[in-house]
Amino acid sequence: MTATPPYPSAGYPVPGGPYAPPAPRRNRKLIAAGVVLAILLAATALVIGIVLLVRPAPAPPADSSTPATTSTTPSSNTTDADRALCSAIAPLMAVDDQFSNAYARLGEAGTPARDAATPKFISDTQDWIRRIQPVLDQNPDADPYFRRSLQRYIDDQHLIVVDLTPGPLTAYTKTLFSDSVGAYSGPLHLCDGVGVKW
Repeated sequence: MTATPPYPSAGYPVPGGPYAPPAPRRNRKLIAAGVVLAILLAATALVIGIVLLVRPAPAPPADSSTPATTSTTPSSNTTDADRALCSAIAPLMAVDDQFSNAYARLGEAGTPARDAATPKFISDTQDWIRRIQPVLDQNPDADPYFRRSLQRYIDDQHLIVVDLTPGPLTAYTKTLFSDSVGAYSGPLHLCDGVGVKW
């Protein structure tokens, strides 16, 4: 038995018939035109993007029924509005100081005296928030920094009592207590500057 080689010997035609002729070359001019068109479109998009970026945005139409100033833009002098807000919040801030300091004087978190006082501290704080928030909202002309720092303090107090329970403080609650001290300093210093103390 002899093995047949896998390839035909030289001189014999390869089985399978004739092959298809190669595809005609594409027109090089058409390809070049497509590339140029793509570059032009990209350049046009870039120019339009730059023009839109540099050009100022159109101002919204002015509503003739409202004044031109808003509460977020500080006027040249907010001293009177600041003093009015300070005078309105001073009694409430003094109440907050009283019940917060009384709670802190009971000892470390997790002690029996402090744990027993926690529900009252929570209800006192929630009541204080319900009373002070409308006062802040009714004074939109005060300095924006003053309003933001007071709002931050109110929000911190709310977040503290949302998660506060008897027992040791969580790291999160400790951070909130610390942050609230920073937020408290905004209203404290601004009101002191306009002659209102609590």
